[in-house]
Amino acid sequence: MHMKFCLSIILFTTLLAKAQNRVDCSKCSLELIDKTKLENEDLKALKLLKNEIYARKGYVFSNPEYADFFKKYSWYKPVNDNKSIVYSDIEIKNITILSQKINEISQFISTENNSKYKIISEEKTNEIFPKEKRKELGINFNIWKVYDYKDKAGQYYLVLTENKYKEPTGGNVFNNSVKALNFKIQGNGLIKTFETNDAKDKEEESVWFWTRYIYVEDFDNDGIIEPMIIYGTSGYNGYSDGRIKILLYYKGKKIGVRIQNGVLDDERNLKIDTDFYALPKKIQDKIVEQMELMVENNHSILPYGWQKKMAKKMTFIEE
Repeated sequence: MHMKFCLSIILFTTLLAKAQNRVDCSKCSLELIDKTKLENEDLKALKLLKNEIYARKGYVFSNPEYADFFKKYSWYKPVNDNKSIVYSDIEIKNITILSQKINEISQFISTENNSKYKIISEEKTNEIFPKEKRKELGINFNIWKVYDYKDKAGQYYLVLTENKYKEPTGGNVFNNSVKALNFKIQGNGLIKTFETNDAKDKEEESVWFWTRYIYVEDFDNDGIIEPMIIYGTSGYNGYSDGRIKILLYYKGKKIGVRIQNGVLDDERNLKIDTDFYALPKKIQDKIVEQMELMVENNHSILPYGWQKKMAKKMTFIEE
């Protein structure tokens, strides 16, 4: 009996300690979050914390998971219009802190096993693209990744470069702009077959290549590889108010899907090039699959019913 009583006391004390140490956002409108207390929080807990800031302001969630979670709390008082919510400077800073931590963990758990054409090593990259060669080829930014691939038309290097403007902090990358260059090996030289570049907007924090979603594959089995290049941005709300661009190079033509994320319904939209719907179905399906994966991983917020609207070959989709 005495042993059971002691065990009960120990268990109660442990649970009490955990409850007392639990990070919440009850004071996130008045105090900055202590970053050291976030170290042991998992991705789900961090996302709940971030959304708790919204919930405490009365934000109405379109995501049923968050809507069901927060309606259990007496302090949650939904407003009539999300646009009427005004966030304090401290709340905005706390949203940024949580977004950065979420991004850091998301990047850490991301994998690059989605293509049989692997990224070459840094040592090999420097051997193929020494300083003088980079200047000659117009590679002005830092090389992030290089894919080495081969199809019936030849052998290629897909070079992803990023222009860093600030040293990484807490696992977060800060780039002004990105550029992808594709080179075909011809004799002892390299011939550029395509190039694409973009820069972050003034309201965005960074732009970078999302290697988790990039593919270098022959999707339609015609013997020619169609690189699928994907990059995105983050804003003060992290992924929630960033944008994403999906580019596919098919038979010499660049075909794009452009996504604008947004916390509010009227902020998000989706633009699809008309030529997308002329692509082989296998390629269309692969791009849609990646878009669904982005939503699942909380890297994108797409307009309601976007799949059905794409099935109708719509080129502009909004909430």
